[in-house]
Amino acid sequence: MPSTAQPAARRRARHAALRTAALATAAAATLALAACGGDTTASPAVSPSATKALDAETAALLEKGESTFTAFIKSESDKLLEGTKAFAAEFEKGDVDKARALYASTRMHWERIEPAAEKFAEFDAKLDTREADLEPGEEWTGWHRAEKDLFPPAGYTAMTKAEREKIADALVADTEGLHRNIETVTFESAELGAGAKELLDEVARGKVTGEEEAFSHTDLWDFRANVDGAKAAYEALKPALARTDAALAADLDAKFAAVDSGLAKYAAGEGFVAYTDLTPAQVHELAGLVDALGEPLSKLTAAVAA
Repeated sequence: MPSTAQPAARRRARHAALRTAALATAAAATLALAACGGDTTASPAVSPSATKALDAETAALLEKGESTFTAFIKSESDKLLEGTKAFAAEFEKGDVDKARALYASTRMHWERIEPAAEKFAEFDAKLDTREADLEPGEEWTGWHRAEKDLFPPAGYTAMTKAEREKIADALVADTEGLHRNIETVTFESAELGAGAKELLDEVARGKVTGEEEAFSHTDLWDFRANVDGAKAAYEALKPALARTDAALAADLDAKFAAVDSGLAKYAAGEGFVAYTDLTPAQVHELAGLVDALGEPLSKLTAAVAA
């Protein structure tokens, strides 16, 4: 049954639900692991001091992973701000070809850090609200407002120069605000696992439907970037995971490689073909690869906490 919530509220609720589900999955997996391994008696082959040393080394690896991922997020935020300024300048001038060329590649930096960006709901709403998510009377700003002007549907009336300037200025100002906030963010290992799963859920529930980029059809760029963000979180935890569950690490390596190979089929130049060029069967195949990755990825947080 369709939700009775207003569109923008539905979008915010969907993101909150994805985040909550990712955290809940991690928590449930941790509880299940504890239940299955309730007997904590040490093996005769492992002394208490050796166990403590293993725990300390794993903890150090997790701490390093947290720093690595935090640095990744901040680097992508830097690139997002730099790219947004370049895009906004071309959009404001009305140079459609140059702005179109920058649109999808710049948004990839946003999509890689989406769970971090969503910590700051004000900027998330201003920068990434789609037309379908607008509440009656709500002002529409951000990337998708510019997208519609650059990739106009039939019957669309183009923005005036003053309107483009307003959208471009707001896009830069809001990205600067987001950037300032992200500079204050740090991540714990549990958030990395949950964030990685959330990004895969974004792909599975949003990107594969083609609803994100309704006018540009650059959904595969977003798909790629969401997977990049999830992979960065996994890679940050992988050294610790290799100690606690090497089999899961090998499985995740294989599943990420399968998604990479699946996306590579649709590469075109430095980007991808339009999402509308894919057949329903091809979309189904990509969705299957994401689902296959999501299952072992949901075990990541519990595995490194073992």
